[in-house]
Amino acid sequence: MKKAALALTVLLGLGLTACSSNTDENTYKGEVLFSAYEGNNLKLTVRQNDCDRPDGKVETVELVHPYDSNLVVGSCVLVSKDDNGVSITNISRSKSASWLSRTGKH
Repeated sequence: MKKAALALTVLLGLGLTACSSNTDENTYKGEVLFSAYEGNNLKLTVRQNDCDRPDGKVETVELVHPYDSNLVVGSCVLVSKDDNGVSITNISRSKSASWLSRTGKH
């Protein structure tokens, strides 16, 4: 019993360590408030609010990015900044990403 409790404690500790190492000052979740396509640039206004609060810091992010129909107003995105610039990934669950909506059998 003591060995099982010790093993469980070690696993929980490793899990918490892995989760805490994923936090990064240069990465945050936000909601797309405005999207405009200007020339070759996709200009986005993102609210830094973890996608669940109506308030938060507003940041305008301009990307040299081809048109991406996944980066729409209201979507939850992950904004990452590094030496190569800024990258934005949509992390919202889309209805079209559901296997059921792709089969046509609702």
